Amino acid sequence: MRRILDFLRTDDLPLMTRPNYCFELQHMVLWAVVFGAIEGNTASIVVSNTFGGSKLLTTLVWAIPLLANVLNVVWGIVLRGRRRRPTFLLLCTCVLLSVLSIAFTPHDWRPWSGWCFAGQLAVTHFFISGLITLRTSVWQINYPQSQRAQIAGRLQTLQFMMALMTSAALALLFDRQARYYRVVYPAVALLGLISLLPIRRLRMRGEKHELLRLRAHLERESTANGGLPPGLWSGLREATAILRRDRVFARYMLAQFLLGSSNFMVDPVLIVVLTKELFAKKYFIPNLLMYQVPIILLLVTIRHWARFFDRVGVLRFRVYNSAFWLGSYSCIIASMAIISVNGAAALGVAIPLLLVGRILNGVARGGGAIAWNLGHLHFAGEHQGNLYMGIHVGLTGVRGLVLPFVGLATHHIFGWGSFAIAGGLALISHIMFRRLYRADRRAALAREAHAQELRTSAARTDVT
Repeated sequence: MRRILDFLRTDDLPLMTRPNYCFELQHMVLWAVVFGAIEGNTASIVVSNTFGGSKLLTTLVWAIPLLANVLNVVWGIVLRGRRRRPTFLLLCTCVLLSVLSIAFTPHDWRPWSGWCFAGQLAVTHFFISGLITLRTSVWQINYPQSQRAQIAGRLQTLQFMMALMTSAALALLFDRQARYYRVVYPAVALLGLISLLPIRRLRMRGEKHELLRLRAHLERESTANGGLPPGLWSGLREATAILRRDRVFARYMLAQFLLGSSNFMVDPVLIVVLTKELFAKKYFIPNLLMYQVPIILLLVTIRHWARFFDRVGVLRFRVYNSAFWLGSYSCIIASMAIISVNGAAALGVAIPLLLVGRILNGVARGGGAIAWNLGHLHFAGEHQGNLYMGIHVGLTGVRGLVLPFVGLATHHIFGWGSFAIAGGLALISHIMFRRLYRADRRAALAREAHAQELRTSAARTDVT
């Protein structure tokens, strides 16, 4: 048990980071319940079974957490220069009001009840997308870079552990009576409200001086723009300029875009197959395969991934992490091909193979949870953290806007071949990460050789 709860320890952290870390842990215990209740896999099963959602609506609900991220570039600009703690509390309050509203959605107003649920979920995740950007900004100023990934990994471990238990409990509860959602979502909103109490004590280290420097930076930009004050469009122009100027970051974003596209093509189609064909009207088994198994493996591996990230950096990290994603898709391709060819008679082979794929998916998620939240900080300079995160999360939203429906369409046309297409995208992404890491390694060796040459030259000058 001590091993399992080792992520709660604080004795190995710098003294100045411990109070903030403890406040975030206290917040996350209950906030993660909110996350587990509205998470995409859980919500898509609810809309399919409780509200009778079609295949298209089920796919849409799975994609909504990602669709909301399209506007994250805007969040990165809007949140820039704002005090973090009051903004965080405001966004959380908006999330909780949206969750509470779900209880008032009628279950038998077909098909509009499902679309109403989707709309409420969209509003909820719109505000959550802002919280994602804001939270990484909090981590950037409150925690040292040498331990930031490990601290973020511990907080996410607690989040996923509580979300896992919430999702499993809701699946069992809804298997008994689907209409319990009228009580569940108000209770979730209440727990989320209580979770905000520790955030009121959270300190933002160096925020005052950082905001002063940011204002000076924006004033310089305003002068350079002919006296026009920096606003939304200037922020968008700066974000676009980042992609043109920082070519390594742009290539990194492309590789990550392809890797995420694979996931967005595979998971929503798998949910449709499980809830509409293999395990119709069941909550727990689809939830077990799509969410519980991957999250359990995420919890087991995330601490190891975090230490690896701190040790090797994001590019080498992504090489290994993308290999696990590729292995996951390979197993799923084989499983779906067996079911397609042999039908229900082959489930005894196909389902265990699918389970292996979901296990590898969970291992990959453990690393992805770290790299997704912190990878952009490898490239971002001062004052640019929110912009880089906004670009990164905004591109996540773009692929969420398109790829789940591409996956559904290609599955309708090609059957299990749609999973092979997703696997091909993952393979290309893995190759791109390998090339990025090799180029970065060559550049680092060249810089080291140049520095050594300068030191040798200086030593010879001193001798002379």
